[in-house]
Amino acid sequence: MTTRQANLFVTTAIVLALAPIAVRAAPRPLQLDDYRELLGIASPQFSPDGEQITFLTIRSDFVNDRYDATLRVVSAKGDDEPHTLVQGMKDLHMPRWSPDGRTLAFIATVGDQKPQMYTVPAAGGTPTELGDAPNGVEQYAFSPDSKTVAYVTPDDSPLSKENQRTHQDLFTIEDDDYLIDKVAVPAHLWVLSVATGKARQLTHGTTGVLEAAPPFGGSVSEPSWSADGRWIAYTRQADADDGDSDQTRIAVVDASSGVEHTLTRQTSYEYTPRFARQGTAIAYLYPHGPGPVSDMDLFIVSADGGTARDVSANLDRDLLGDFDWLPDGRGLIVTADNHVRSTLYIQPLHGDGHALNLGKLNALDVAVSVQGALAVVADSASQPAELYLLRTPQSRPIRLTDFNRDFETLAFPRSVEVQWRAPGRELNDGILTYPDGYQPGKRYPLVVYSHGGPEAASTEHFDEDEIGPLRDLFAARGYLVFEPNYRGSDDLGNAHEHAIYRDPGSGPNSDVISGIQMLERQALVDPSRIAAVGHSYGGYMTAWLISHQHFWRCAVVADGALDWTEEYELSGAGNLAWTRDSLGGGPWDKASAALYRSGSPITYAGDIITPTLILSGTDDTTVPITESFALYHALASRHVPVKFIGIPGAHHSPQDPVHRELYYRAIVDWVAGHLGA
Repeated sequence: MTTRQANLFVTTAIVLALAPIAVRAAPRPLQLDDYRELLGIASPQFSPDGEQITFLTIRSDFVNDRYDATLRVVSAKGDDEPHTLVQGMKDLHMPRWSPDGRTLAFIATVGDQKPQMYTVPAAGGTPTELGDAPNGVEQYAFSPDSKTVAYVTPDDSPLSKENQRTHQDLFTIEDDDYLIDKVAVPAHLWVLSVATGKARQLTHGTTGVLEAAPPFGGSVSEPSWSADGRWIAYTRQADADDGDSDQTRIAVVDASSGVEHTLTRQTSYEYTPRFARQGTAIAYLYPHGPGPVSDMDLFIVSADGGTARDVSANLDRDLLGDFDWLPDGRGLIVTADNHVRSTLYIQPLHGDGHALNLGKLNALDVAVSVQGALAVVADSASQPAELYLLRTPQSRPIRLTDFNRDFETLAFPRSVEVQWRAPGRELNDGILTYPDGYQPGKRYPLVVYSHGGPEAASTEHFDEDEIGPLRDLFAARGYLVFEPNYRGSDDLGNAHEHAIYRDPGSGPNSDVISGIQMLERQALVDPSRIAAVGHSYGGYMTAWLISHQHFWRCAVVADGALDWTEEYELSGAGNLAWTRDSLGGGPWDKASAALYRSGSPITYAGDIITPTLILSGTDDTTVPITESFALYHALASRHVPVKFIGIPGAHHSPQDPVHRELYYRAIVDWVAGHLGA
């Protein structure tokens, strides 16, 4: 008799014995297949009058192996059900209201066309294409009068079609990733007349709009219009090379003449400019210091230039690219990791920031209405994301959607925050998740999951962080799950984040090992059955841990950064700058050359004896697959049990639902095969 049959037999017997008393079956634990039904919520935007909220729902389409987004609208009063505005268009994203409230715009792909802007009447109707950018649209923003759209599009290739056809197409490579196969061209700002459909290029030259991920914080962002429609602010990169996303400045350009200027004397690490709703103040992100290995702070500067002011210097949290101005212009709503939570703060222009009360919820995305209400996408460790309304920043959240209600019938493990100090007295925190059916006094197998970044944190999200469904799936297998926020993590303040400077491995190793010892002292852990798992920098941590300690039963290194010289030389996404500024110089500088070797896990791969699963995307330009090849051969040549799985076309994690499910299934199967029941 199977377990399921036995459970059914027992339940039936109880019903017969106690009839007519109804017996409700105990909720079952989550399974990987359940996540196929999970609906993502993203991109909330208030209508200009604050009466409606548009947002996206995102579902997994396993038949076509893609994610499909639906554009929906719901009343901000919370008095009706969301209704669908647009569905079925490929790659639909970035919904925005026109300032006059008549239309909604978005970016989508039709057929083989590059992504373009589309509009749909706010009351519903058929989407129509807005303009036609041959090289596609990356970001956009309406002017305050709704008459003009500023958008970002890449330049044409300098090579003619004839040169490309006849292979006269050699090109110069500079700070680009190792998979580059054509000349790098900058993206520039264009402005489009909504009435005529005519577009003209606004910015020119070898500089361009930021397109690649920054190395430490900040993000790629849309252009931002001043309230009077005169200026457009954007993040300007010094060149078109994706390895130079640190070389950024905030620039403003005159929307009529194209004359532009930068706002500060800084030449790097400025990101995410946003004009206030009135006046000429611009908010943007810049490192707190010392150096870029630090929290990102919120700075304010005038479009006319002058001295920029750090308004969040006392908040001591790493601010994310998710922020929005309050309507009175006296402050902003900002997002930051705070211990094991993702927290919203009010940051006034003068005075200290303070956290908003979201209860047990973690913020994923936020927008502010003209009246000062907040639309927040939020979740928790046991509750999938939904859309919430805060009528004022001081209000309690009101739930507006219920798309993932079916998950309420499933059982979720208990997760708690834990804190401890490493031998050097470094304070750390993390998440401990207890196995389903946990019994006090019993020792359990332990999975140690290290997050990436490292300027990130393990937080109590449902399925948003790199760990995805693994927390629940491992707990359902009967394992403890420990997610340490080792030094370098961004959830405990600037000092904790900066502590990784020139100490990429030994310090974080001390944090993780002392955290495991803390759990062992509580008689929770079966010390003979401990697994190490991690992705990206978490893969780095996993490789470091298994090369320096040998008690591990098994390990998983997913897209792991293993060799700092390769990160410097081959990768994009700002990792050239990350390695240089985190290790104190380049691999050929005398002051830092030794650390590139001693701080790389591949240096110690000959000491690894732990059975290891390696996974890597074949198109990963953040952490090149070449590093995974090196680790594989270092283990296979010494007959250490190892399995190497390539994910076709994936860039640093699977981008499609089929590969994502296979990725997590491979990890669970590998760990379960070594830890047992």
